[in-house]
Amino acid sequence: MNIDSIKAWLVELFKDERGAASIKPVIALIGALFIFVTMTLNSFSHADFAPSADLVNAAMVITAIGMGADTLDKFSHKEEKKKHA
Repeated sequence: MNIDSIKAWLVELFKDERGAASIKPVIALIGALFIFVTMTLNSFSHADFAPSADLVNAAMVITAIGMGADTLDKFSHKEEKKKHA
């Protein structure tokens, strides 16, 4: 696998069912990274510096909604059948 094919795959991840750029996967990626970094840092810190449970839950809900909406869009797209004249 070369770098160009990886780049092309990553670009395709951030497109919607019509091939246009979509914000939903970007929001889901940012939310997932936020949760990952927060949980990783939290595992090395004292309990006094723990993030608010409500903040973590809010980020998780936003991430889940972004991932779910993007997944629904990708699989619900129906290709239009072209009519031959």
